[in-house]
Amino acid sequence: MKSLSKVRKTGVAIFAAVLCVSAIQTVRSAWNITGKTGNLLTMATYQNRIMEEYETPAYVEPSQKISKIVNVTNTGTVDTLVRVSVDKGFGMRGADGSFVKDTSLDPEMIEITFNNTWWLERGDGYYYYKEVLKAGETTKEPLMTSYTLSKKAGNNYRGKEAQVLVGMESVQAAGGAVSLWGVRYQDLGISAPPAPLSSETQVNYLGREQGFDVSESKTDLFASFKNLLPGCSRTQKIKVRNSSYNKVELMLRAEAADQKKMSKEQKRLIKQLLDKYATIQIKSGGRVLYNGSVSGNLSGKGDSMKQDISLGEFSAMSTKNLTVKLSLSPKMDNQYQKLTGKVRWIFTATGEEASAGGSGVSTAVSPKTGDNTRVQMWFALFCTSALALIVALRIGRRAKKAQEEE
Repeated sequence: MKSLSKVRKTGVAIFAAVLCVSAIQTVRSAWNITGKTGNLLTMATYQNRIMEEYETPAYVEPSQKISKIVNVTNTGTVDTLVRVSVDKGFGMRGADGSFVKDTSLDPEMIEITFNNTWWLERGDGYYYYKEVLKAGETTKEPLMTSYTLSKKAGNNYRGKEAQVLVGMESVQAAGGAVSLWGVRYQDLGISAPPAPLSSETQVNYLGREQGFDVSESKTDLFASFKNLLPGCSRTQKIKVRNSSYNKVELMLRAEAADQKKMSKEQKRLIKQLLDKYATIQIKSGGRVLYNGSVSGNLSGKGDSMKQDISLGEFSAMSTKNLTVKLSLSPKMDNQYQKLTGKVRWIFTATGEEASAGGSGVSTAVSPKTGDNTRVQMWFALFCTSALALIVALRIGRRAKKAQEEE
């Protein structure tokens, strides 16, 4: 009887040990919940047009005044600085309709009174508009309204066509691009435009039941990355908050996102933009978490966001701030105008299962769609316990049989 009792005790001990191990495993089982955002960066339309009101006369007589009104309109989406050049000359039209300049005639016989209220002549062949030309606006006053053939013009000017050609150059108003012209803002009487304001965006983890308060279709964390130009840099502040009552680790990764309907060529340019020309640096508390292409792909010696990057552990009801700096290569040309690129960011919250046998507060929460960790854990526990019980019963039966045979 002592032998049978000893065997039964051994079986019970095995069963209890298996349950204990299973319980420990339960405490250590990890779970994770994800939330997706669809972040957009858009390229600016950079374009200015000369607006002329002018009808070319067949010829010009001395002292004749010809109306020619010249303005510039910013038809793009970014503010610009503008300068224009004026080329004067006399000539005749060839058989093909092209203008053939007569260099023997003095172009200074074409007299023009330029507007010096809104335009500045600096002696370098250009007239500078003395204000920032905002997107969608036209110069407040024209550079010129007419020209006149001088009274000094002799008979050799009769029957000749006078031509006044206006050329225009522009640079973006912000970022110090005016230095490309060898001038400063103050030289033009213009205050340096302020840098674009950085709008703060946020992502909030609410707990295992609610998940994240973001969605790919409605959440865009790149509020400051709009209307971009080659060579520009922008900074975005992103607040990341754990609003649950449990400590969690939050992580971030990037995935390829479906772009809006566009041609194959546009898709090719978007891929180049996100993989090659647009780079970001993500920092948290002075620590660089990522430095590489916006798409997250490996780029040269850069990092990759294709795998989860830890944002650190977040205690209950705590917040951390991410600083994301975007830089665009100045090597981009005009074919990248008007493009919109989408970048999918996936945030993940992960932690350990809290139960009565472990640390933390036990909460009975139904698993979220796609989170099968708890279901699989309980199924494994059931199978392990059942197997342990069967083993214990079989050991007991064999011991009893052996004893009866004795």
